[in-house]
Amino acid sequence: MSRKHVLQGAQNVSISGGTFIAADSVKYYTSAGNRATSDAAIPVKPNSSIRFTGRTNVLAKLKEHFTAESNDKLRRRKFFLLYGMGGIGKTQICLRFIEDMSDCFSHVFWIDASSADNITQGLKGICNLPEAQSSVLDGTPQSALWWISSLGDNYAMVFDNADNLTPEELEQYFPSGLGGNILITSRNSGLKHLTLHENSLEVKEMEENDAISLLLKAACLDESQEDLQAEASKIVNELFYIPLAIDQAGAFIAFGDTDIRDYLKEYSQYREKLLNYPAFKGASTYNRTVYQTWELSYKEIQQRAKSDDSQRAEAASSAMLLLAMFSFFHFDAISEEIFSYAATQTHETNGDNEQISALPLASSVIDHTLLQLDETGKWDNYIFKEGLRVLLSFSLIKLGSLKGVYAVHPLIHAWGRDRMSSEDKEKYSLMAYGMLACSLSEYFNEPYQFRRILVTHLRANMQHSVLAKKKMVERYFDDAHEKFGSLLSEQGYYSEAEKFRIQVLDARSRTLGEEHLGTISAMGHLADTYEVLGKYAEAEMLQVKVLDLRNRLLGEEDPNTIATMSNLANTFDCLGKYADAEKLQIKALDLHNKYLGKEHPHTISSMSNLANIYHSLGKYADAEELQVKILDLRNRLLGEEHPDTIGGMNNLANTYECLGKYADAEKLQIKVLDLKNKYLGKEHPDTIGTMSNLAIAYNRLGKYADGEKLQVKVLDLTQRLLGEEHPDTIIAMSNLATTTDTLGKYADAEKLKIKVLDLQNKYLGKEHPNTIVAMSNLAITYISLEKYADAEMLQIKVLDLQCKHLGKEHPDTIGAMNNLAAIYHRLGKYADAEKLEIIVLDLQNKYLGKEHPNTIIAMSGLASTYSSLEKYADAEKLQIEVLDLQSKYLGTEHPYTIDAMNNLAAIYYRLGKYADTEKLQMKVLDLENRLLGEEDPKTINAMENLANTYLRLEQYPDTEKLQIKVLDLRNRLLGEEHPDTIEVMENLAITFYYLSKYTDAARLQVQVVDVRKKTFGEEHPKTIQAVAILAEITSRIEPKKKSHHLSNIASKFSKIFKRKVLHYSNVSHIVISDLDFQ
Repeated sequence: MSRKHVLQGAQNVSISGGTFIAADSVKYYTSAGNRATSDAAIPVKPNSSIRFTGRTNVLAKLKEHFTAESNDKLRRRKFFLLYGMGGIGKTQICLRFIEDMSDCFSHVFWIDASSADNITQGLKGICNLPEAQSSVLDGTPQSALWWISSLGDNYAMVFDNADNLTPEELEQYFPSGLGGNILITSRNSGLKHLTLHENSLEVKEMEENDAISLLLKAACLDESQEDLQAEASKIVNELFYIPLAIDQAGAFIAFGDTDIRDYLKEYSQYREKLLNYPAFKGASTYNRTVYQTWELSYKEIQQRAKSDDSQRAEAASSAMLLLAMFSFFHFDAISEEIFSYAATQTHETNGDNEQISALPLASSVIDHTLLQLDETGKWDNYIFKEGLRVLLSFSLIKLGSLKGVYAVHPLIHAWGRDRMSSEDKEKYSLMAYGMLACSLSEYFNEPYQFRRILVTHLRANMQHSVLAKKKMVERYFDDAHEKFGSLLSEQGYYSEAEKFRIQVLDARSRTLGEEHLGTISAMGHLADTYEVLGKYAEAEMLQVKVLDLRNRLLGEEDPNTIATMSNLANTFDCLGKYADAEKLQIKALDLHNKYLGKEHPHTISSMSNLANIYHSLGKYADAEELQVKILDLRNRLLGEEHPDTIGGMNNLANTYECLGKYADAEKLQIKVLDLKNKYLGKEHPDTIGTMSNLAIAYNRLGKYADGEKLQVKVLDLTQRLLGEEHPDTIIAMSNLATTTDTLGKYADAEKLKIKVLDLQNKYLGKEHPNTIVAMSNLAITYISLEKYADAEMLQIKVLDLQCKHLGKEHPDTIGAMNNLAAIYHRLGKYADAEKLEIIVLDLQNKYLGKEHPNTIIAMSGLASTYSSLEKYADAEKLQIEVLDLQSKYLGTEHPYTIDAMNNLAAIYYRLGKYADTEKLQMKVLDLENRLLGEEDPKTINAMENLANTYLRLEQYPDTEKLQIKVLDLRNRLLGEEHPDTIEVMENLAITFYYLSKYTDAARLQVQVVDVRKKTFGEEHPKTIQAVAILAEITSRIEPKKKSHHLSNIASKFSKIFKRKVLHYSNVSHIVISDLDFQ
């Protein structure tokens, strides 16, 4: 077999060593001195960029495809298509592939396929190759194709940038026969018809690491420097990993126009100039910037719009209109439904707005070309589809993951706006805004998921629109503003909804008058928004006005009047006016039942509102009964996945929690969270609220780490999405602080709770229920920090306010009494604590029943006080009952059950039943170790308690071993000067004393005395105690006092030792208040 020489050609031709025929040498041919049979020049194939980076997966796919052995007896031609948007690097990939495979093809022909003329010129140029001239070609494209087809099986032909040709038009330029290999690059994925689907690949954005490497290469910077990589990462992310844009950015930085650290600042101000600057074309083979690359496609569409072929022109015009509007939607999830709904809505509602005919409507600013209906009254989408087909063929848009959904690359999306004049920006942003408005019906009959997508487009339109800079006041459209106010509110964007609704009320009040029904409706909607924003006083004022107007103009029995009653009752509830709320809501429910029927959505909503008020009043059983009924109705009438049904589940779960049915609550909350994640998205306020509620359920079940993890996430989301001063953010902060407290992170909890109280005082007022809860929660943290005076002062204030606003028998008032009793206990005011705790227990028994968790907590608190009053028999009896109830209803491994065991063990200790104490404490320690881990504060407390019992049992080595472990853990986790660390240090010093290790004991006790003096001062009882213990230990070191009997210290400090071992689980008898999201 004869060997062919290699022509390393350029633009049209590259001939290299044979694919299956080895070449000993490579010869390069140029056109100089050769007899030409055509005037066409031999184009030069460019080399790939020296900065070419990555794309290993695409190159591997190409190599695999073109080198794979065929199963056919006759080798068949291999085709492959690389398609994708302009600037994505298709040409560079092909160039690198050809270079890497230089020994695999007998000949390579590189054709610029950007137009039929360019292909023709390229083929003519091939006729001028020396090897071709020997075949006596006539210089026509057909003779070139004939010659190529005669070369055998191993030639490769690349059609680069075949963007503007149809498959049929391009196929005319394929050589005849079955041999050869053809590689095509195009923006038009429709060319897959030539290659088959499996032999095509979309070229997508670069991998991040490759993109960073490309940028640093282009910028002539050191790729090994981590700080530069970090800056580069931000830039490539902003450029969405498009190689041409990244290469341009690198060139700009390399020229010294800006430092890499300042590029994004420049880019944010001058994006259009940077992406369109002629001096920085990067690695574009065709000498174009990234914006020029897309502009070329747009100009081709413009040319088609001028075509004499009316269908071709109509499709191009449709494409330009769609691209312009898409630029003012969000770049992702652009649904055909927007146009479909808009078409039917505009035809149905035109002329149907007599009520507000004096106000401008959105339909007046949209182009109706795309919104025609067919004979059956359905949307005629032919022109729309034709426009999409044109945009898809240039990869200016791409298909989404769902049918009828499209996306625009973010940079093309930006280019679409940047290329417009200010007049066009205003025109198309307004048209897009109007289109979105017209796609919504007055009563939101469209699927919820559609509305979820639509709000994303609306918010993008508001952000991108030139009208946003004018606050959209100068171009007011009544129907659009009303719909969008409702849409934004429904989707949880309350602050944005407020702005729209204020504008609607102002416009209607001015134009229609205050007593016009449309104006009254706007007042009611704004009041609803004020309520969810926590602006309760403003909401109340507006709702009272709306109720008065509707009573007078429509009558009490009108559905709108009844709805207003229900809304006002909800606001009363939020303001803590529970009696007024209950009275008004019962009236609203009776009227709804009477005039609308029991299964009407408004009646069910009224029932739900009444259940919420029962909840606030502590009537949990009544709330549960109503909410079970509501959930059954909504499941049957709406289905399980409807937002109202999910809301019903959420409310019932909260009531289960208040009733102590924690497992039921957890199960429901997990289900609710899954559904909300699926249908609302992870960042919707309702989803975040459910996350918070689930975290609370986890805490109730003792899953504190899970609870804390969720609540940190909730706080991050609310701060980012709603702002720090939003009621839901404050609630998230409060709930996280409560969990932090439970985990023993008292300083962190205090800091958070003070912030919460300040915010509640500022935005809700000093006597608002949530403010009172914040006070109570802060008092609890003060207890943990041993700031008993501060705790007592705050808790007395809380109790006074609860009695004043809720009455003495309200659950929250009872909880305040219980917490004050706990503080009295810590202060040693046991008689005062006992008196309060007896009242609390009687009330809990009366209103909640003996088996309610809060009643059991009250029993545990009273048992603790009995013990402190040395009423050990009463304490033992009550605490055994507590443990039995906790075990029965919560299980033996629930944290509250373990706390009950621990407290009973402490009572046994007081009674001198050390064997029983040891047995229970060993069980407690085993459970805490297994469930919480060795480093949990409660586990460490359990170790210390058991150590002190060992001390009483004179098991000194066991005592020493455990106390050393406790001291090591507290030193590491809490610090050397933490009160709990000093406490165990002193206990260990005493154990060393009993073991006659007087030097070790003295060393530790000196540290205890120093820290106590520093922390409490010299006259504090704890300091005096520490000094006395040190004196006794020191006396043992002196020889003349070695005869002193050990009983001296035991007698002298017996009360101290008793206090040390009495480690009650205080959380068991303190009520900590969590807050639910609205």
